[in-house]
Amino acid sequence: MQALARAARGFWPAAAAAAGRGNRGQVQPSRGIVVHVRDGNLERALQVMERKMRSSGIERLIKRRTEHHVKNSEKRVLARKALMARVRSQELGKNLRDILIKKIRFY
Repeated sequence: MQALARAARGFWPAAAAAAGRGNRGQVQPSRGIVVHVRDGNLERALQVMERKMRSSGIERLIKRRTEHHVKNSEKRVLARKALMARVRSQELGKNLRDILIKKIRFY
């Protein structure tokens, strides 16, 4: 979890800068995810934060940005998925082009 928090610092530079220089009583407008700790229950606040990060997609962005080793088998799977997405996109484009040409010819 700490690694995710460290990686997330780059997403909100204004918040990191405010934390670094001291806030001096100024109220910063809230950006991103805000989690309130109630009754000193930090564990519950962490659970809420994880849930909010997962639902907002920030967790995926952070994991995508972090450098880590990817096994060759995973690379093959990801390459195949990317290829299939490209093929599907190209097929959709061809189908739409055909439909538009038919409509133009009809008029």
